[in-house]
Amino acid sequence: MPSSILIVTDFSQAAEFAAQRAVLLARQHGRELLVAHLAGSGPPDVAERLPRYAAMLARRHRLSVRVLGSLAPPYLRQAAAAQAGLLVMGWPPPAAGRFPWSASLLALRLLWRQPCPLLVVRHPASRPYARLLVALGTSPAPATALLRAATALAPRAALELFHVIDSRHEGQLRAAQATTQALRAYRRMLDEQGRRHLQRLSDVLDARRNRLMYTLGRGDPARQILVQQEHGDAELVIAGRSRRPAWLELLLGSTAGRLLRHMRCDLLIWPWPERAAPLPCQNPVHARNRLGTSR
Repeated sequence: MPSSILIVTDFSQAAEFAAQRAVLLARQHGRELLVAHLAGSGPPDVAERLPRYAAMLARRHRLSVRVLGSLAPPYLRQAAAAQAGLLVMGWPPPAAGRFPWSASLLALRLLWRQPCPLLVVRHPASRPYARLLVALGTSPAPATALLRAATALAPRAALELFHVIDSRHEGQLRAAQATTQALRAYRRMLDEQGRRHLQRLSDVLDARRNRLMYTLGRGDPARQILVQQEHGDAELVIAGRSRRPAWLELLLGSTAGRLLRHMRCDLLIWPWPERAAPLPCQNPVHARNRLGTSR
Protein backbone atom coordinates (compact mmCIF):
# COMPACT_ATOMS: atom_id res chain seq x y z
CA MET A 1 0.00 0.00 0.00
CA PRO A 2 1.14 3.60 -0.63
CA SER A 3 2.60 5.71 2.15
CA SER A 4 -0.06 8.42 1.71
CA ILE A 5 -3.42 8.86 -0.01
CA LEU A 6 -4.40 12.07 -1.81
CA ILE A 7 -8.07 13.07 -2.14
CA VAL A 8 -9.14 15.56 -4.81
CA THR A 9 -12.32 17.33 -3.76
CA ASP A 10 -14.76 19.96 -4.97
CA PHE A 11 -17.15 19.25 -2.08
CA SER A 12 -19.62 17.51 -4.38
CA GLN A 13 -21.40 14.22 -3.62
CA ALA A 14 -18.98 12.39 -5.92
CA ALA A 15 -16.05 13.85 -3.99
CA GLU A 16 -17.65 12.79 -0.71
CA PHE A 17 -17.89 9.19 -1.97
CA ALA A 18 -14.18 9.36 -2.83
CA ALA A 19 -13.37 10.72 0.63
CA GLN A 20 -15.31 7.88 2.27
CA ARG A 21 -13.27 5.29 0.36
CA ALA A 22 -9.98 7.10 1.00
CA VAL A 23 -10.73 7.24 4.74
CA LEU A 24 -11.48 3.50 4.81
CA LEU A 25 -8.20 2.73 3.06
CA ALA A 26 -6.21 5.10 5.27
CA ARG A 27 -7.65 3.57 8.43
CA GLN A 28 -7.27 0.01 7.15
CA HIS A 29 -3.59 0.48 6.26
CA GLY A 30 -2.53 3.21 8.71
CA ARG A 31 -1.74 5.83 6.06
CA GLU A 32 -1.65 9.61 6.05
CA LEU A 33 -4.45 11.42 4.22
CA LEU A 34 -3.71 14.39 1.95
CA VAL A 35 -6.55 16.71 0.93
CA ALA A 36 -6.44 18.98 -2.12
CA HIS A 37 -9.04 21.11 -3.86
CA LEU A 38 -9.06 21.44 -7.64
CA ALA A 39 -8.65 25.13 -8.43
CA GLY A 40 -11.63 26.67 -10.20
CA SER A 41 -14.16 24.12 -8.93
CA GLY A 42 -16.59 23.95 -6.05
CA PRO A 43 -17.92 26.73 -3.76
CA PRO A 44 -16.34 30.20 -3.46
CA ASP A 45 -15.37 29.79 0.23
CA VAL A 46 -12.87 26.99 -0.43
CA ALA A 47 -10.02 28.71 1.42
CA GLU A 48 -12.01 28.58 4.68
CA ARG A 49 -13.80 25.30 4.07
CA LEU A 50 -10.83 23.09 3.16
CA PRO A 51 -8.94 23.35 6.50
CA ARG A 52 -12.19 22.79 8.43
CA TYR A 53 -12.95 19.76 6.29
CA ALA A 54 -9.49 18.29 6.90
CA ALA A 55 -9.77 18.90 10.64
CA MET A 56 -13.16 17.16 10.69
CA LEU A 57 -11.74 14.11 8.91
CA ALA A 58 -8.80 13.94 11.31
CA ARG A 59 -10.99 14.26 14.41
CA ARG A 60 -13.80 11.95 13.32
CA HIS A 61 -11.62 9.15 11.96
CA ARG A 62 -8.48 9.62 14.08
CA LEU A 63 -6.26 10.03 11.04
CA SER A 64 -3.26 12.12 10.15
CA VAL A 65 -4.64 14.61 7.61
CA ARG A 66 -2.63 17.26 5.76
CA VAL A 67 -4.02 20.05 3.56
CA LEU A 68 -2.28 20.73 0.25
CA GLY A 69 -4.56 23.62 -0.68
CA SER A 70 -6.17 24.61 -3.96
CA LEU A 71 -4.22 23.24 -6.93
CA ALA A 72 -4.51 23.59 -10.71
CA PRO A 73 -4.23 20.30 -12.66
CA PRO A 74 -0.47 20.58 -13.43
CA TYR A 75 0.32 21.22 -9.75
CA LEU A 76 -2.07 18.46 -8.74
CA ARG A 77 -0.04 16.00 -10.83
CA GLN A 78 3.18 17.30 -9.30
CA ALA A 79 1.82 16.94 -5.77
CA ALA A 80 0.61 13.41 -6.50
CA ALA A 81 3.97 12.42 -7.96
CA ALA A 82 5.99 13.91 -5.10
CA GLN A 83 3.85 13.18 -2.04
CA ALA A 84 1.19 10.53 -2.72
CA GLY A 85 1.21 6.85 -3.53
CA LEU A 86 -2.49 6.80 -4.42
CA LEU A 87 -4.70 9.50 -5.94
CA VAL A 88 -8.42 9.20 -5.20
CA MET A 89 -11.21 11.13 -6.92
CA GLY A 90 -14.92 10.72 -7.44
CA TRP A 91 -16.78 10.25 -10.70
CA PRO A 92 -17.76 12.55 -12.25
CA PRO A 93 -14.50 14.30 -11.36
CA PRO A 94 -14.34 17.99 -10.38
CA ALA A 95 -14.95 20.39 -13.30
CA ALA A 96 -12.49 23.28 -13.22
CA GLY A 97 -14.30 26.29 -14.62
CA ARG A 98 -17.76 26.73 -16.06
CA PHE A 99 -17.61 24.03 -18.72
CA PRO A 100 -18.92 20.54 -17.81
CA TRP A 101 -16.63 18.80 -20.31
CA SER A 102 -13.60 20.00 -18.33
CA ALA A 103 -14.40 17.30 -15.75
CA SER A 104 -13.76 14.42 -18.15
CA LEU A 105 -10.81 16.38 -19.55
CA LEU A 106 -9.23 16.45 -16.09
CA ALA A 107 -9.54 12.67 -15.80
CA LEU A 108 -7.95 12.15 -19.22
CA ARG A 109 -5.14 14.59 -18.43
CA LEU A 110 -4.39 12.65 -15.27
CA LEU A 111 -4.25 9.47 -17.33
CA TRP A 112 -1.96 10.93 -19.99
CA ARG A 113 0.70 11.77 -17.43
CA GLN A 114 -0.45 9.53 -14.62
CA PRO A 115 1.77 10.37 -11.63
CA CYS A 116 0.70 7.45 -9.42
CA PRO A 117 -2.08 4.84 -9.16
CA LEU A 118 -5.49 6.46 -9.68
CA LEU A 119 -8.60 5.23 -7.85
CA VAL A 120 -11.88 6.47 -9.33
CA VAL A 121 -14.80 6.05 -6.92
CA ARG A 122 -18.40 5.88 -8.12
CA HIS A 123 -20.31 4.61 -5.06
CA PRO A 124 -20.51 5.40 -1.34
CA ALA A 125 -18.17 3.36 0.84
CA SER A 126 -19.20 1.77 4.12
CA ARG A 127 -16.86 -1.26 4.24
CA PRO A 128 -13.68 -2.56 2.59
CA TYR A 129 -13.91 -4.02 -0.90
CA ALA A 130 -15.20 -7.60 -0.89
CA ARG A 131 -14.96 -8.58 -4.60
CA LEU A 132 -12.18 -7.53 -6.96
CA LEU A 133 -11.73 -8.11 -10.68
CA VAL A 134 -8.08 -7.86 -11.72
CA ALA A 135 -7.61 -7.37 -15.47
CA LEU A 136 -4.25 -8.94 -16.29
CA GLY A 137 -2.16 -8.52 -19.41
CA THR A 138 0.23 -10.98 -20.96
CA SER A 139 3.55 -9.77 -19.55
CA PRO A 140 4.29 -11.79 -16.38
CA ALA A 141 6.18 -9.16 -14.35
CA PRO A 142 3.57 -6.36 -14.60
CA ALA A 143 0.75 -8.86 -14.09
CA THR A 144 2.39 -10.17 -10.91
CA ALA A 145 2.95 -6.62 -9.65
CA LEU A 146 -0.68 -5.75 -10.34
CA LEU A 147 -1.83 -8.85 -8.52
CA ARG A 148 0.30 -8.03 -5.48
CA ALA A 149 -1.08 -4.50 -5.47
CA ALA A 150 -4.63 -5.88 -5.47
CA THR A 151 -3.96 -8.17 -2.53
CA ALA A 152 -2.26 -5.35 -0.59
CA LEU A 153 -5.18 -2.99 -1.22
CA ALA A 154 -7.87 -5.48 -0.17
CA PRO A 155 -6.22 -8.46 1.58
CA ARG A 156 -9.51 -10.15 2.51
CA ALA A 157 -11.37 -9.63 -0.75
CA ALA A 158 -12.27 -12.41 -3.17
CA LEU A 159 -10.25 -12.08 -6.35
CA GLU A 160 -11.14 -12.88 -9.93
CA LEU A 161 -8.20 -12.86 -12.31
CA PHE A 162 -9.36 -11.93 -15.79
CA HIS A 163 -7.34 -12.14 -18.97
CA VAL A 164 -8.71 -11.08 -22.36
CA ILE A 165 -7.43 -12.82 -25.46
CA ASP A 166 -7.32 -10.19 -28.18
CA SER A 167 -8.77 -11.65 -31.38
CA ARG A 168 -7.67 -8.85 -33.72
CA HIS A 169 -4.68 -10.85 -34.96
CA GLU A 170 -7.02 -13.41 -36.50
CA GLY A 171 -7.72 -10.94 -39.29
CA GLN A 172 -4.04 -10.95 -40.18
CA LEU A 173 -4.07 -14.73 -40.35
CA ARG A 174 -7.12 -14.66 -42.61
CA ALA A 175 -5.38 -12.12 -44.84
CA ALA A 176 -2.46 -14.55 -45.04
CA GLN A 177 -4.95 -17.21 -46.21
CA ALA A 178 -4.70 -19.36 -43.09
CA THR A 179 -6.88 -22.46 -43.18
CA THR A 180 -9.90 -22.92 -40.94
CA GLN A 181 -8.02 -25.65 -39.11
CA ALA A 182 -5.07 -23.28 -38.57
CA LEU A 183 -7.35 -20.59 -37.15
CA ARG A 184 -8.94 -23.07 -34.76
CA ALA A 185 -5.53 -24.31 -33.67
CA TYR A 186 -4.42 -20.71 -33.15
CA ARG A 187 -7.43 -20.04 -30.91
CA ARG A 188 -6.80 -23.23 -28.93
CA MET A 189 -3.17 -22.21 -28.52
CA LEU A 190 -4.14 -18.80 -27.16
CA ASP A 191 -6.73 -20.32 -24.83
CA GLU A 192 -4.25 -22.82 -23.45
CA GLN A 193 -1.52 -20.25 -23.01
CA GLY A 194 -3.97 -17.86 -21.35
CA ARG A 195 -5.02 -20.57 -18.87
CA ARG A 196 -1.40 -21.42 -18.05
CA HIS A 197 -0.63 -17.73 -17.63
CA LEU A 198 -3.46 -17.30 -15.11
CA GLN A 199 -2.59 -20.53 -13.31
CA ARG A 200 0.99 -19.37 -12.85
CA LEU A 201 -0.23 -16.05 -11.49
CA SER A 202 -2.67 -17.77 -9.16
CA ASP A 203 0.26 -19.67 -7.63
CA VAL A 204 1.48 -16.32 -6.26
CA LEU A 205 -1.63 -16.34 -4.04
CA ASP A 206 -1.66 -19.98 -3.04
CA ALA A 207 -2.78 -19.19 0.52
CA ARG A 208 -5.88 -17.38 -0.84
CA ARG A 209 -6.85 -20.03 -3.38
CA ASN A 210 -10.22 -20.72 -1.74
CA ARG A 211 -11.18 -17.12 -2.58
CA LEU A 212 -9.51 -16.98 -5.98
CA MET A 213 -10.83 -17.71 -9.45
CA TYR A 214 -9.61 -16.95 -12.94
CA THR A 215 -11.49 -16.38 -16.17
CA LEU A 216 -10.62 -15.95 -19.85
CA GLY A 217 -12.36 -13.59 -22.24
CA ARG A 218 -11.99 -13.05 -25.97
CA GLY A 219 -12.40 -9.92 -28.05
CA ASP A 220 -12.11 -6.22 -27.31
CA PRO A 221 -10.39 -5.86 -23.90
CA ALA A 222 -12.38 -2.89 -22.59
CA ARG A 223 -15.73 -4.35 -23.60
CA GLN A 224 -14.91 -7.77 -22.15
CA ILE A 225 -13.77 -6.25 -18.83
CA LEU A 226 -17.00 -4.24 -18.60
CA VAL A 227 -19.11 -7.33 -19.31
CA GLN A 228 -17.18 -9.48 -16.83
CA GLN A 229 -17.49 -6.86 -14.09
CA GLU A 230 -21.26 -6.90 -14.42
CA HIS A 231 -21.36 -10.69 -14.59
CA GLY A 232 -19.29 -11.14 -11.41
CA ASP A 233 -20.66 -8.05 -9.63
CA ALA A 234 -17.14 -6.88 -8.77
CA GLU A 235 -16.95 -3.82 -6.52
CA LEU A 236 -13.55 -2.77 -7.83
CA VAL A 237 -11.80 -3.36 -11.14
CA ILE A 238 -8.00 -3.06 -11.20
CA ALA A 239 -6.31 -2.55 -14.55
CA GLY A 240 -2.79 -1.64 -15.60
CA ARG A 241 -1.98 1.08 -18.11
CA SER A 242 1.08 1.75 -20.24
CA ARG A 243 2.31 5.35 -20.24
CA ARG A 244 1.94 6.81 -23.72
CA PRO A 245 2.25 10.29 -25.22
CA ALA A 246 -0.92 12.39 -25.06
CA TRP A 247 -1.17 12.66 -28.86
CA LEU A 248 -1.12 8.88 -29.18
CA GLU A 249 -3.80 8.58 -26.50
CA LEU A 250 -6.00 11.05 -28.40
CA LEU A 251 -5.40 9.32 -31.73
CA LEU A 252 -5.83 5.69 -30.68
CA GLY A 253 -7.58 5.86 -27.33
CA SER A 254 -6.85 3.25 -24.66
CA THR A 255 -8.49 0.49 -22.68
CA ALA A 256 -7.99 2.51 -19.48
CA GLY A 257 -9.65 5.57 -21.00
CA ARG A 258 -12.69 3.57 -22.09
CA LEU A 259 -12.97 1.90 -18.71
CA LEU A 260 -12.74 5.29 -17.03
CA ARG A 261 -15.71 6.59 -19.00
CA HIS A 262 -17.94 3.50 -18.91
CA MET A 263 -17.13 1.47 -15.78
CA ARG A 264 -20.07 1.21 -13.36
CA CYS A 265 -18.07 0.26 -10.28
CA ASP A 266 -14.92 1.71 -8.73
CA LEU A 267 -11.81 1.55 -10.89
CA LEU A 268 -8.12 1.49 -9.96
CA ILE A 269 -5.75 2.28 -12.82
CA TRP A 270 -2.14 1.26 -12.19
CA PRO A 271 0.49 2.91 -14.44
CA TRP A 272 3.32 0.95 -16.04
CA PRO A 273 6.61 2.56 -17.07
CA GLU A 274 6.43 1.02 -20.53
CA ARG A 275 4.14 -1.02 -22.71
CA ALA A 276 4.08 -4.73 -21.91
CA ALA A 277 5.28 -7.01 -24.71
CA PRO A 278 2.90 -9.70 -25.98
CA LEU A 279 3.46 -13.37 -25.40
CA PRO A 280 5.15 -15.08 -28.37
CA CYS A 281 2.09 -17.00 -29.54
CA GLN A 282 0.03 -13.80 -29.74
CA ASN A 283 2.23 -12.66 -32.60
CA PRO A 284 0.45 -13.79 -35.78
CA VAL A 285 3.77 -14.29 -37.56
CA HIS A 286 4.77 -16.92 -34.99
CA ALA A 287 1.34 -18.49 -35.23
CA ARG A 288 1.45 -18.62 -39.03
CA ASN A 289 4.87 -20.25 -38.99
CA ARG A 290 3.79 -22.87 -36.44
CA LEU A 291 0.30 -23.60 -37.72
CA GLY A 292 0.70 -23.21 -41.44
CA THR A 293 -1.35 -21.43 -44.12
CA SER A 294 -3.35 -22.56 -47.11
CA ARG A 295 -1.57 -22.98 -50.36
